[in-house]
Amino acid sequence: MATDSAIEREYDVPADETPGATCPYCGRPYRSEQYVTFHIGVDHADECSEAEREAFEEERDDEEYDLFTFHFKAAISVFLIYFLFTFVYALVWAG
Repeated sequence: MATDSAIEREYDVPADETPGATCPYCGRPYRSEQYVTFHIGVDHADECSEAEREAFEEERDDEEYDLFTFHFKAAISVFLIYFLFTFVYALVWAG
C-alpha cells in the first residue's frame, strides 16, 4: 500500500499563498486540483471513490498524451536539426 510507505512530511505554505487544493484524505496542500487528483490516484488508491479513480485515469491519459506529443516534437526537432547541419556541411564541403 503506497500510503504506508510514504514518508510523513510537514508542509509549510507561505503566509502570502494559499494552496489551490488540499487532499481530503491526508490534508497535504497542493498548488492545483490536478496535483491532488494525481496524489489521490497514487497514494490513496485503495480508499478513493470511483469518481476520484476515474478522474485520476482521465488525468493520467491526458498526461500520457501530452508527454507523447512532447517526445514526438522533440524527436522531429532533433531529426530536422541533424539534416539541416548535414545539408549545410555538404554545401560547405562541396563549395
